[in-house]
Amino acid sequence: MPPPALASAPAVSAGQHPLHRWAPFLLSGLLLALAFPCHPRHPLALLFDASWACVALIPLLLALPAGNFKDGFRCGWGAGLIFNLLALYWVAHTEGGGMAVVAGTVLMAAYLGLFTGLFAGCLSLLLKRWGPLAALLAPLLWTGQEYLLSLGELGFPWLLLGHSQAGYPHLIQYAAYTGVYGVSCWVVLINVLGYLILSTGLRPRLRLSAAAALILSFFAPWYYSTAVMAAAPALEEVRVGVIQPNLGMEKWGMDGLELSFSTLERLSRQTASQQPELLVWPETSLPCYLTMRPQCRERVARLVDELQVPLLTGAPEQDTLSNELFNAAFFFQPGQPQLQSCAKMHLVPFGERTPFRDSIPLLRDIDWSKLTGDLGPAEFSPGRVRTLFAHPRAPFGVLICFESVFPDLVRRHVEGGARLLVNITNDSWFGQTAGPYQHAQLAVMRAVENHTSIARSATTGISMFVDPYGRRSADTELFTEDARVGVLPIGQGGTFYTRHGDLFAQLALLVSVLFMLAAVRTTARG
Repeated sequence: MPPPALASAPAVSAGQHPLHRWAPFLLSGLLLALAFPCHPRHPLALLFDASWACVALIPLLLALPAGNFKDGFRCGWGAGLIFNLLALYWVAHTEGGGMAVVAGTVLMAAYLGLFTGLFAGCLSLLLKRWGPLAALLAPLLWTGQEYLLSLGELGFPWLLLGHSQAGYPHLIQYAAYTGVYGVSCWVVLINVLGYLILSTGLRPRLRLSAAAALILSFFAPWYYSTAVMAAAPALEEVRVGVIQPNLGMEKWGMDGLELSFSTLERLSRQTASQQPELLVWPETSLPCYLTMRPQCRERVARLVDELQVPLLTGAPEQDTLSNELFNAAFFFQPGQPQLQSCAKMHLVPFGERTPFRDSIPLLRDIDWSKLTGDLGPAEFSPGRVRTLFAHPRAPFGVLICFESVFPDLVRRHVEGGARLLVNITNDSWFGQTAGPYQHAQLAVMRAVENHTSIARSATTGISMFVDPYGRRSADTELFTEDARVGVLPIGQGGTFYTRHGDLFAQLALLVSVLFMLAAVRTTARG
């Protein structure tokens, strides 16, 4: 039993009205959702701000019962459910879906909430064993559950707390060592210090120490990040043009191929006057199999020879021997008939491939299109080879849409020799919602983690450029036809994170497990 000075915060009374009992957890879920980008024309857009992340967990921590895992899990799951429902509502909005997609969004939010529940359940046990100061372990617990969330075919590290801070490059440069998980850990630490300051179970001296630590927790990353950005070396640069054709489902209809070609060619010729050294067309910008349609491939090659500019384009691909389908990217260079290509390695679960279909044969026989209409999985095969594209100025790696979500996948491109990253995507499915804005923000963190520039080309937006320190430029508007040219520094081989990966997150998970085992073992002895 903890000493009186460290007694745990009082649990919410069981006799309270259910709404009062759940209000703190629902408030935490709401504040977490407000910390992530929304559409700028959202009627409540002024309420959305990344700073909410620094206080969002305080209501949950103050009301979390110090007791068994089950009670804590229930509270955390409630907060996680609300958080994911509010932040990921745009999944239900996906073009071509129906009520099954809406139901799937609710199920996804419930699934993702399990990880927040895991965090709260474990913390509840630690609070019972060691009192309010056990909350100092919350940053590691949270980091551990976020790392678990990123693993496997159902991995979805989209709403990691660290991603909410991508708009503040002057605070997040240490992600070059820890990855985004270190930023998440920092955000939770801020919340914990706020909780300790407000906790009535701590002596005044300890609360004052927490206040001093809170000030230091903001000053230290600001000082470090400012110093890193000020000392940034002058690097060679490459000029990249990104094309945004603003074509959605219509490109798959009658005359869609000709519409795609004419739009992309026109915008590329306009952009060529700014002398780019690389042109980028977005994900599946050409609705044809380039390897099987010589006339399509030759038309792109003629344009490249005319402009004398290398060009990357997204397009579907089919293996003629296995009949496997791939979501791919192809690289054309002037005067070179050979094509380099890569296939998307991490596919969108249920959108591009049914999870576990290789290990559970029954899943292969489900006709998802009967449930989801146009959104039945295309059953793409994942790419198996990581490609380094041989641009003469800056060898680059390609992130196809969803791949930009995964820190480890991205850093392996840079570790393999990429000095520039190119992100091609098609976010037209999500309409005028928060989805494209959240997706674009992820690219910022990937650039900081690896100190490598990113050029982003999106079918309907947001296209943009990100420098090695996370500073964005030339952002396009959603659902507008556009083309931009940016000058990007060429990377120098990556960072500590590039070389060592998710070491910080893995250590956080290990320490969390060890403390949980100690708490359970001590409780069992008592």
